[in-house]
Formats: sequence, structure tokens, C-alpha cells
Amino acid sequence: MTPLADTHCHLDLPAFAADLPQVVERARQAGLGVLLNPGADLDSSRRAVALSRADELFRAGVGMHPHEAAAWRHTAGELAELARAPEVVAIGEIGLDYHYDLAPRELQREALAGQLSLARRLNLPVLLHHRDAAADFLAILRREGLPAAGGVVHAFTGDLAFAGALLDLGLHLGLGGMLTFPRAQELREVARWTPLDRTLLETDAPYLTPVPLRGRRNEPAFITFVRDRLATLRGISPEETASRTTSNAARLFRLPHLL
Repeated sequence: MTPLADTHCHLDLPAFAADLPQVVERARQAGLGVLLNPGADLDSSRRAVALSRADELFRAGVGMHPHEAAAWRHTAGELAELARAPEVVAIGEIGLDYHYDLAPRELQREALAGQLSLARRLNLPVLLHHRDAAADFLAILRREGLPAAGGVVHAFTGDLAFAGALLDLGLHLGLGGMLTFPRAQELREVARWTPLDRTLLETDAPYLTPVPLRGRRNEPAFITFVRDRLATLRGISPEETASRTTSNAARLFRLPHLL
């Protein structure tokens, strides 16, 4: 059976403090071959690297989430140093979030531009977060440029036009539990249309738990529900869905052990 790749989960968070070994074991039993844990600030980026050093199933992302953008200027040097660790396979989670506006928008844009520059210097792919900021998001990506290594917009939400603009930039789209939500018809339309070689699976655990487990903490083992829903939408088998999406993750994040 082809291993699965959870390309975005946050197992360093307190939600997993009491039973992380059991969560990781369930992930292995469900067929996960990698858990990519991004950072949201300097401390969580350090925790992501520590998880990767403690367990070979993990890989780390290092980045400053838009909610934490006010700290970018003060931590840029330390994040850049941490990003050179061999366990780090991506810069992220970075982006823009105008829905909650937990950091001033000007600082969000500055942090995104700075971290795109870091990703280009290190030739690492980016893990991108976007919410309610499409015009500025696309403008910054086009102006600043993506790393040659590419990237993914995780937990994608949006219409076909937005998806097409991101794909035109060479990005992948990350699909997770929202694909199973009853009212996510637009997202399912995007999932049917997006080329499979540009599609990744993720959980965003502990968030966005898929149907039929809504109300529970999400965890990587639940990615099978996302795989199965995507397989149904595309009219292919769960095994082919796993094979195609895991191959994408292996290429994007340079994980040859998954191939």
C-alpha cells in the first residue's frame, strides 16, 4: 500500500501534549509515511524541528504565521538560522489572514515578503496560508516571486478562478477535512478540476476534522477520510489517490523515501 503524506499538521500544539505517542502510532497504523509539521512562530518552529529530530516520521516547516507577523522583524535572523537545519523541508506556515486581522495588514505583507525572500535564498518550498486576502496575496506572490522549489496553498478555500491563478504560479493546492463538509460544494468543484499532479492531502490537525468525525480533535490518521472523498470525486481508487498525492509531496518536499 502506498504511504500517505500529511503535508500540514500541528502536532506540537498543547492539544496533543497528553497522548502524542499514541497519535503518532495511529498515524503509522493508518499508513502515514510523513507528517509535515509547520511552525507558526519561532517557538513552534523550534518545536517542529525537535519533533523531526525525535521521530523520523516527522519533517519540519519553519515560519511566521500571519497572526504572528508583528514578531517577524525581531526573529527573522533566528528563523533563518533555524531554517538551515536538515530536518526543515519548507518555509511556513506563512501568508496573509485578513479574516481575523490579528496582526496589522502592513506587517503581514512585510512578513510574507521577507519569508518568500528567505525561501528563495534557501531554495525551500513554501507552505502558504491565505484567508480573505486574495488580491494582496496574489500581488505579493507575483511581485516577490516564489522559490524555484515551489510551494502549496494549504487548506485551500476559494473558487476556480482563484485556484487557477495559484496554479498558474506553479503552486500546489492542499486539500483537507473541509473537502468532506456538507456545504463545501465549491471546494469539491475545485478538487475535481485541479490536476492531480498539483494536489496534496493534509489534515491541519488538530483543526478541520473531517466528516463523519466532526466535533472531535483532528489527527493525521483521519487523512484517510480526505483521501477517500477525493478518490470518489475524481472517480479513481483510494490507492491511486494516495499514490498520486504522495508522489507530489515527495517531489515538492524532496522526500525520496516516499517514492
